[in-house]
Amino acid sequence: MGGDPDRLEYEKRVNRVIDHVRDHLAEDLPLESLARVALFSPFHFHRVFRAITGETVAGFVQRLRLERAAVSLIDHPGQSVLAIGLDHGFASPAGFARAFRGHFGMSATEWRAGGARRRRKRGTPLRKTGKVTGRGPAQTRSMRLVIQELPACRVAYMRHVGPYGAGGIPALWVRFRKWMSTRGLGEASSLRIGIGHDDAWVTPPEKCRYDACVVVAPDFPGDRLVNVKELPGGRYGVSRYSGTAHRISAAWEALYRSWLPDSGYEPDDRPCLELYRGTPRVGGRPAILRADLCVPVRPL
Repeated sequence: MGGDPDRLEYEKRVNRVIDHVRDHLAEDLPLESLARVALFSPFHFHRVFRAITGETVAGFVQRLRLERAAVSLIDHPGQSVLAIGLDHGFASPAGFARAFRGHFGMSATEWRAGGARRRRKRGTPLRKTGKVTGRGPAQTRSMRLVIQELPACRVAYMRHVGPYGAGGIPALWVRFRKWMSTRGLGEASSLRIGIGHDDAWVTPPEKCRYDACVVVAPDFPGDRLVNVKELPGGRYGVSRYSGTAHRISAAWEALYRSWLPDSGYEPDDRPCLELYRGTPRVGGRPAILRADLCVPVRPL
């Protein structure tokens, strides 16, 4: 759990800005206001943000708006292209059209009409899961899902930036569990949450972000190794999963492919959650874990 303390502090401040941008994408996001979130002067903030993320502030905001709009074009087929562009912070149809084509190499209409599907076939078909792709027909056919209202909570988190899968995310959880043990947050009594913020078939793998979280008390202050944030509650479709980490992405795919289209709901613009209660590993079977897979939904 080492690392340079100064760099850790810079990363924490930049992560606060990233979380703020995700929560306010449709709003005006001037550099000065984001610098205040980071507690840097505007001049220094821009240089710090670029040094930590490899992107300019404006470039990051634009990319995130486009990627979220691209997902909404598929998840909300009844909503017009114009409305989706405006909902994701673009001031005009022409500006959205120009930016979308420049980023994805096709128009938003072409993306919705089949371009997204062709892109997905060429890439890694992961969807907000943070796990490698697998197939598990028997598992996915037997899944049951219920609608639940999950409460808002405060979480402490560490963040992995990079490709989803077996590389960085398991190591992240190892570091995070070590940190939890130093704060008296044992697995048996805690609720952990995995959050994949990006769709890996839209976002470049090296820019995908995944958070390992634990629910903490409302007055929990955080420290130099973790950030804290408020996780909003809301309505979710929740399915209990028990199986290998390799198969969990197939379970996520089944929720979107088989359950969601006939459910009377559509995906809401909030991240999917993996909830881990107690000890996630099933006793006597170290390769098997259990989790609640939570898809944010709203009525059609």
